[in-house]
Amino acid sequence: MRTVLRTMEVLRALNTRNGATVTELSRRTGISRPALYRMLETLREAGYVGLDLSRRRYGLTMLIRGLAEGFNEEDWITEVARPVLRKLQKQVLWPVDLGIFMDNLMWIRETTRASSTLTIDRGVVGNRLPVLRAATGRAYLAFCGADERAQIVANLIEAREPGHEFAADRPAFEAMLDRIRANGYGERFGEEPHESGAIAVPILAGDRVLGCVNMTFIRRSMGPQEAAARYLGQMQRAAAEIASGAASLGADS
Repeated sequence: MRTVLRTMEVLRALNTRNGATVTELSRRTGISRPALYRMLETLREAGYVGLDLSRRRYGLTMLIRGLAEGFNEEDWITEVARPVLRKLQKQVLWPVDLGIFMDNLMWIRETTRASSTLTIDRGVVGNRLPVLRAATGRAYLAFCGADERAQIVANLIEAREPGHEFAADRPAFEAMLDRIRANGYGERFGEEPHESGAIAVPILAGDRVLGCVNMTFIRRSMGPQEAAARYLGQMQRAAAEIASGAASLGADS
């Protein structure tokens, strides 16, 4: 019980300070830094806390609203996104996913891969993908707000994980984002996993991106341009339907 109360104290401290370092949290709560690191890592794994790597500051994610406002991210994923994705998969036949950005990664939060006969890579709900190696991540970065994008890019460069070094090449990076905006979708092709390609479109809620709808296809069957020519309109309509349904549940606020 004491651990639960201490965790709630940390969450309250993060909420009132709009983010804090471990040192600041220790000073405010009286909890030792080793204990805080363990608690914060647990909260990060659960999705309630994110880490700004460039400043070493922890902050609350959108999932925490479920503790205060009665809103649960699962509401719009389960009630809205899941049926829309199932309908889309029946139209395009290829497997489709919902990707959510959280803690500098793209998370697969919903997928139809189990029900698609064309699935070749069995991605599962909960899988985490590097932002710049995923079609969903590239689409998210292209369409999210400028301030959010700048912070994400700073975090990716600071993390120095494989694939993220591309963000430091600003001319090439910005050219990629411009191309994605012009096309209306992000893509992955000719990269791991090599047997498949993917295109992804954003779920837009005003100036925010709630997530991305992703479609994976067999690489030898077509490329991103052909996939977009065939399916982009259906994917964008599905994304708009998800955005509208999420708004009705208050997920876009």
